[in-house]
Amino acid sequence: MMKSSPEKIQYIADACLNHLIAEPELLAHFMTETGTSPDDMRSADPTTLAAGLVDFFAQNESALLSMCANARLTPEEVMRAFYTLNGHEG
Repeated sequence: MMKSSPEKIQYIADACLNHLIAEPELLAHFMTETGTSPDDMRSADPTTLAAGLVDFFAQNESALLSMCANARLTPEEVMRAFYTLNGHEG
């Protein structure tokens, strides 16, 4: 499996965040599951936030599929980013 580029990972993380913003119940679930507050999200290191967002969607299949459909991404692209962020070579 090829690694995702930093630009692709940021694109995917942005798509994840946009999906959460559009789905308040899912955003609340994300914040509860991760223990993240709105202030935490605003002040987070971009790489750390991206990893948390991608991880959340990688672990939640229905949210992943919905986000991918809306962002015109494939689940494989998101999972490639997940594995890249978690240090897996493939």
